[in-house]
This record gives sequence, C-alpha cells and structure tokens, in this order.
Amino acid sequence: MSEMISPTQRPWLPHEHPGWKDYTLLFMQKLKRDVLLRKPFISHKGDMSELFAKSHISFQEKCERMAEYFIDSFFHYSRFQFCRTYFPGWPSEQGSESDAIEATARTLPMMAAWLHYQETTHGKTDSYGKRVRDALKKAFLCGTDPMHPGYWGKIKDYDQRICECSDIALALWLVRNTVWKTYSPAEQEHILCWLQGVNTCKTVDNNWHLFIVLTQQVIQALSGIEESSDQRYSRVKEFYVGEGWFRDGANGNFDYYNSWAFHYLLFWIDRINPDFDHQFITQSCAEFAQTFRYFFTPCGFPFFGRSISYRLAAPVALVANAIHSGQADGQLKRIISTLTHFFMLHGAEKHGVITQGLFKADRRLMDGYSGSGSSLWSLRTLILMLYAGTECGLWDIDEAPLEIENASFDFTIKSISARVTGIKETQEVIVTFTHNQYPDAPFRDGKLIKQGWWSLVLEDISGRSTRPKNNLIRKGVTTFSSRLNLYL
Repeated sequence: MSEMISPTQRPWLPHEHPGWKDYTLLFMQKLKRDVLLRKPFISHKGDMSELFAKSHISFQEKCERMAEYFIDSFFHYSRFQFCRTYFPGWPSEQGSESDAIEATARTLPMMAAWLHYQETTHGKTDSYGKRVRDALKKAFLCGTDPMHPGYWGKIKDYDQRICECSDIALALWLVRNTVWKTYSPAEQEHILCWLQGVNTCKTVDNNWHLFIVLTQQVIQALSGIEESSDQRYSRVKEFYVGEGWFRDGANGNFDYYNSWAFHYLLFWIDRINPDFDHQFITQSCAEFAQTFRYFFTPCGFPFFGRSISYRLAAPVALVANAIHSGQADGQLKRIISTLTHFFMLHGAEKHGVITQGLFKADRRLMDGYSGSGSSLWSLRTLILMLYAGTECGLWDIDEAPLEIENASFDFTIKSISARVTGIKETQEVIVTFTHNQYPDAPFRDGKLIKQGWWSLVLEDISGRSTRPKNNLIRKGVTTFSSRLNLYL
C-alpha cells in the first residue's frame, strides 16, 4: 500500500458549517420544494420490483424498460422546463435547490445514452424519443440561461455544481450529433460559457479533479477550445497505487468508489479524447477488473467505504473494461444481472427514484452530501450498457458462472493491503484490510449510528441534512462481507 502521496489541507467548506443566514435560505428553499413537489410517481407499467420478478423477460428488455421508467419519473418530477427535478426524499447538506439540480444532472446522461441506444439499435427515433430529445434540448439551453427561472447558477469554488457539471457535459457530448447541432451559434456559446465556469474553480483534493478534466474535454470536443487539465490529471495519477486502485485523495480511503467514480470518469475522458492518456486508462481499468470481478455474488457484494446507496453502480469498471477491450463475457453479464435483480427485488426503487439506502431507505446509510436524487448515480452501469452494450456484445451472450460459483478462493490485493476470501459453500465473499488506517478509532464506535430525534427535527425544518457520518472504514472496521451484515 502506497504511503507516498503528498497531503494537502482540507479546505473549509461553507456548506459544512452553516450559520443562521444559511439556515434561513435553506428553509426558504425547502418551502419552495414542498410547493413544487408532485405526488409520488406511479407508472402504469408497474414498479421495478415487479419488472425484475418476471423471469420470462430478457435482461436486455428489462434494462430498456428500466431506462424508460426512470425517464418517465424524470418527466413527472421535473420543473422549469426540465432544469430542476424535485424528488421525494431526504435532503443533502447543500439544500433543496442544489439537490434539484443534482437530480436533473444525474438523469440527463441516462436519457442521452438511451437516445444513443435507440438510434444504434433501432436506427430511428420514435415519438417518445423525440420527447426525450426535446427535453434534453430545453434542459441544456434553459439551465445555462441566467434569465431563466430554472438557471443552474454560477459555478463557484467547492460547489456541488462542479460535480454535476461533468454529468451535464457528458450528456451534451452524447447528443453532440443531434441536439447540439440544432442550437444556433449564440446558443452554443452561452452553453459553453456556463460549462467553462469550472475552469478556475477550486475543488477538494480528491476524485473531484476528474469532474473538471471531463468537462474540459467535452468543451474541447464541441468547440475546439482547449483548457489545461494537466495539473489536475497529474494529481489524480498521484493517487494511483497500482492494480487499478486509487486512493481517494492523499488521506482518503480505498473503497468501491474506485469502480463507479474513478474508472467511470476515466472511461468517458478516454472516449471523448482517445489521445488523452489511453494506455494508462485502459490498462489500469483492466488490472482493476482482474480481481474486482471476484467480489460479486448472486446475493450481495462486500460494500466498503462511502456512498453505499449508489450500490447498483458497483460493476461500472467491469463494464468499462469490456467496452475498452471490445468484448464482454458471460460472467460480466451475470454480475450485472444478479446484482440488479438482487437490489431491485429488495426495494431499491420506490416511486421512480433509487431509494436512499442499501435496500429500502435507511438514514444511517445516506451520507450528508447525498440528497433525494443522489442515488441515481446507481444508473451509471445502465448508462454504459445503453451506450455500448451492443458494441461489446453484452446483450447477445449467455450468462456464465461467477467466480464464487466456480470455486472458493483466497488472494491478496497488495496495492491496498486487502485480503479477498470467497467461500463457495456459503456463496460469501469477504474483504479484509490487513492494515489499520484508523488505529485511534474506538472499537465501540465501529458501527452505524442512528440519527437522533433532535437532529431529525432540525433536518425536517431546515431542509438540510444533519445525518451522522457512517463510513465504517473511518470508524476502524476492517472486514466487510457480501452478507451485508454490517448494514442490516
């Protein structure tokens, strides 16, 4: 395990230390949200648990229907010409308006990928597809217009919009040959101007550097305007410790964030600009996939680290690697299929949004930075499948057994000092970190903490998260099982 990453001091983040003026503003935002929030979304097609319980429907068709289901949900909850989406659920620390922008930003890439899938699979766009395309066109144009009520706002230092900007930019790139070309030069210029707001912004020194790198690559691809990403990208590579693993900042953790954050963003950077750093991006992803595929079981995954509620995105790096290589295999298809079925059949979706928890909503498992639409990053696996499932042959192959279904195993990932043990008889995978990164964490604190009643009241009144931090790695826990016993 590398210990040579030079540390930087964590900045003071205003949203983590609100004063009474901030709480007043957040309260007013909450009142606005309560007025704009629609009745719970109910689809005439049924919910996701009903869909995934039907064994006669192919996995490809289920994925198609799942995409359309979440698009329909977006249409139901969105406001201000698709610029902001007010989902039911608990707020983040940034407040209701930030959450509404985030919910839109995290849906747009799926809509854009769905359009790409329709055009490449069916060769045409039907009336529903035209509705999706029109929604995307309005969202990009209105969200970047300072005079529009749905305006996403100016991007500032350490702003949540830095994060969401990369998803907005990605969605725009995905429809570069359709929606983007319908804008006038003036409209294109003002959209690009908003995206360029990230160029001078400061970020926390971790995976957030990649949000700016990706956005700048989209700007260059669409306009030819080149912004320097060298310093930020070089810093990200300093976090690399080998075997496909990144530490999330100099003092950060190793966790399953590696798959759906680092490798996902790197995949798209490579797709947008294949000359950027192709060899490192593809090689590191391939090395990660060699061992990460062992983590998956038919009924669970040994989640460790933060953002547990983004659980459906765990296989993202494996999908990215298959697309890089041009060939998916049956084991990958089974990994995605079993994980998706497992969570959908256990309540991972309700009223058109991915639930804020592991199965059903669970306040203990929602980080303070996560809001009502944050868990939609779970759709990143679906986005990649829609984008290139046909390209890598994923849809046409038959499922093949998982590693845990083939045999027991026991090996070490040296770069992160983690032992991975699989027991075929019990279908359990256990990840044990053989170092203690937080030796001062009291053993008695190595558990999930419930939110107190006063904290609940304050959160409900203010519209700002007051949930406790429950990253078990930082609490000194070193062993995680696919049985998920730590989170039940």
